[in-house]
Amino acid sequence: MTVLLIAAAIGVIFGYLVNPAARWIRRRLRPDNFTKALRSAIEEHTSDDSIDAEDVRQERAMLRSILDLAEVTVGAVMTHRRQMVTVDVDLPPTEIVDAALASAYTRLPLWRDEPDNIVGVVHAKSLLRAVRAARGRIDSLNIEQIASKPWFVPDATSLLDQLDAFRERREHFALVVDEYGSLQGLVTLEDILEEIVGDITDELDTHVSGVFAQPDGSYIVDGTVTVRDLNREFDWRLPDETDYSTIAGLVIHESRHVPEVGQTYTFFGCRFEILKRHRNQIQTLRLTPPARN
Repeated sequence: MTVLLIAAAIGVIFGYLVNPAARWIRRRLRPDNFTKALRSAIEEHTSDDSIDAEDVRQERAMLRSILDLAEVTVGAVMTHRRQMVTVDVDLPPTEIVDAALASAYTRLPLWRDEPDNIVGVVHAKSLLRAVRAARGRIDSLNIEQIASKPWFVPDATSLLDQLDAFRERREHFALVVDEYGSLQGLVTLEDILEEIVGDITDELDTHVSGVFAQPDGSYIVDGTVTVRDLNREFDWRLPDETDYSTIAGLVIHESRHVPEVGQTYTFFGCRFEILKRHRNQIQTLRLTPPARN
């Protein structure tokens, strides 16, 4: 029965994406009770002592993430606007091409007048084709014409709905805005897929950017690292509320003020020490998780 329920979880997700009838049925099958049963089955299925602990952790995280797709919003997994790589569309074309070559990403948002005013998104392949068509005369390029129109999505959109939208539009990249239309960040298809499969690493390694394991078992963490990334990477259970998405946001939310450097707190079994702060922003902290039994 447990295996059937887990298979049903996966079937529901992909049925939702490809079959409108499946979506209609799902809405009428008391989804709250159905989801609770699936979550219970996942915990039971992945608690077998005969299974390797690391395999259990990865399997449990993936199955939980599948169920979370309908509940988690793009705002929780997006790349924040402060971390986006963007370029001024009014720069000389040679500088924009250089910026694209220097970027680790295939898509580069273009802004005008101010960084939050995105007017287009240029794809590296489109840029390369244009450079070739211009026979090397890069200064003659009109970068804005090469770029595609930006696609804006609300930060409250669920990952399941966004995955469906990516499929329907055949696009992999969207800009995220809040209820007032202000730019918040960007989300990609890869971001959503990583919410399901995560990264395959050993227990002493971490591929979460901005997290650095220490010999004493603690971690030096950038304030911008999301709580969901930490939970998925280390199988922690830190709360991921709608009021915040980053580890700095969690500390501010729980302490109810912006802490000073050197202050320490204990929340949810973890110890948080503030290491670096700039104005009202926590930039770096030390996180010591509870000892594993």
